[in-house]
Amino acid sequence: MSNNQFSTSRYEKRDKKRKTNIVLNTLIGIVLVLIFVIGSQLILGANQSEKTAKYNEQPDIKLASDEESTKEPAAETEENEEAEVEDPEASEEQGEEGSEETENKENKENNDTAEEESTEDPFEQATITEGEPGSGVAETIENPAWEPVGTSQSEPHSANYDKNSQDWKEMTKTLSYATGIPEAEMIIWRLENNGSPNDAVGTISPKDQSAKYKVYITWVENKGWMPTKIEKQS
Repeated sequence: MSNNQFSTSRYEKRDKKRKTNIVLNTLIGIVLVLIFVIGSQLILGANQSEKTAKYNEQPDIKLASDEESTKEPAAETEENEEAEVEDPEASEEQGEEGSEETENKENKENNDTAEEESTEDPFEQATITEGEPGSGVAETIENPAWEPVGTSQSEPHSANYDKNSQDWKEMTKTLSYATGIPEAEMIIWRLENNGSPNDAVGTISPKDQSAKYKVYITWVENKGWMPTKIEKQS
């Protein structure tokens, strides 16, 4: 083999090797580019997925109606708590009102009972004795069924003849109870002391003055006035 042929052969080998290297380098470059592109797409895709997920999340939005419905029970709870705090005062007021109503009811029942008794014959169980001639007394009437009429006064008691006093009212009630003459239909001619602070005597008649009575009453401790004797005037 000549020197020229040997040089040509070496040159062709180098040229072929150089072309092969270029091809390899190109392929390596393409692979790197592909890796970069695919990696970028994967990274961008992941970011996009996170953004999409955040975007798709529904925010916690409270509607005005929900807030109002939340506030209303709270307001009702506060009102209930205030009502519970005020309940003791309300209970005390109701207790006082209940006591007043009970007292008024009892007074009404007592008045009704007195009126019923006044419409009955007050002398049904009485002992009636004719008076002596010239004494001015036609009959003397005593009734073992008589009882005290009750009182709102406290002890110690002393008769009070003031017409505006509670004692006067209770004495008037006793005179009506003893004779059966309603207070509204009764004339009180005299009502005075009968010898002691707790004994009195009243002279009365119905408005038509068809009869006149002298009624003796006495005070029973804590129970009020009670009639003891009636003298029917002649």
